[in-house]
Amino acid sequence: MSALLKQRFDSGPATATRAAGVRIFGADGRDYIDGAGGAMTVSIGHGVPDVLDAMRRQADDVCFTYRTQFTTDAAEQLATELTSLAPAGIGHAFFVSSGSEATELAMRAAIQYWREVGRPGKTRILGRQISYHGMTMGALSMSGHPARRKDYGDLLHPLAVGPVSEAWTTLARPNSVESDDAWEAVIAQAGADTIAALIVEPIIGASGGVLVPPIGHLRLLRDLCDRHDILLITDEVITGIGRTGTWFASEHDAAVPDMIAVGKGMTSGYTPMGAVLFHDRIVTAMRQGSGMAPFGHTFSGNPLSAATSLAVLRYIRDNNVLANVQRRALQLEAGLHDLQKVHAVLHRIRGRGLLWGFDLGQPDGTAIAGANVPFVADCFTEGLIVYPGGVAPRDCAAILAPPLTITEADLDDLLRRLAAGLRRFTARIASAAPSIAH
Repeated sequence: MSALLKQRFDSGPATATRAAGVRIFGADGRDYIDGAGGAMTVSIGHGVPDVLDAMRRQADDVCFTYRTQFTTDAAEQLATELTSLAPAGIGHAFFVSSGSEATELAMRAAIQYWREVGRPGKTRILGRQISYHGMTMGALSMSGHPARRKDYGDLLHPLAVGPVSEAWTTLARPNSVESDDAWEAVIAQAGADTIAALIVEPIIGASGGVLVPPIGHLRLLRDLCDRHDILLITDEVITGIGRTGTWFASEHDAAVPDMIAVGKGMTSGYTPMGAVLFHDRIVTAMRQGSGMAPFGHTFSGNPLSAATSLAVLRYIRDNNVLANVQRRALQLEAGLHDLQKVHAVLHRIRGRGLLWGFDLGQPDGTAIAGANVPFVADCFTEGLIVYPGGVAPRDCAAILAPPLTITEADLDDLLRRLAAGLRRFTARIASAAPSIAH
């Protein structure tokens, strides 16, 4: 029996022996296309020499310093380059070790901001009914993810939540910007004078199976926050660093948040790291108030992780990876719609850039609850990694988020393996009707 505790006791994951490009090679001798980038993390592929060389150089210099004792060139340069890519006014970065830490830091910073400007009663965070911001207590308190919240019972903070448009979940009016009346009602009930910030994913990732608000929705939320003196935090742990075809998804709306949480793709999974990017006005309030930024963590600004992330950013920039995202996005979208014509179980395709989701259902469009896990297994059998999306009772989605560097040929291979997974899943539901066999 393995000493390594796995998430499931009845079955363990396959053993990976090496990885290169968009493929992971298993101990079974097979190759698997990393069609989900792990957990929507791998941005430039596996085994990129530029990144490995940067890691070796930094390891030769210094691997660790504590944030209050030393800074390093790697952390300083990373902060400069990240903020130079961000929307205008975002001028400062604070580094942590994960996306969960990033969103929780943003929550603490929002509360601190209002204390600094003399409004200490603004301590509540407003989120979405369907959302996921991480597994730490504060991050999970902000999340509309019942499956992951239930472990903590009443220990989580009871925070207000706003609506998710039915148009996004049904694709009934995919290009319509919803009225902000529902959000106004939530704010009125909670009390704007108690709300420190609104946190949203520009595209709702794992919890929604890639629910894509129309262009203009984030701008609507920016205006809403401005009217009520509420900070806007965008959780771009999934969508940031090129995933949607721009450096940050908020660029599609020309909306400037007060804070941006990033992670995952900023290191492409080569090492753990996350960050919060701050608008200058937040930092100015802290500087003129207490003179202190929020507390960090032991590994905040870790120089080895900073050098790794810096190499990833420069690889994306120097190799014009965002242009590849835009080309491959068109190919992936067209490929999914071609598959939909053949496979009656594939429904409600949606996405942007190289972040796409679809639902699994009966030929009449009825969603199959619990379909995501067996479908992921069927695709894995065919040598393709996809990610399960959605929460009960809409746990019927699958997510594709391949490395942003995927080639035309590799994407064709991904679509072939996806077709095989869909055939296997169709046979599964035919033999197991009316329920899914897990």
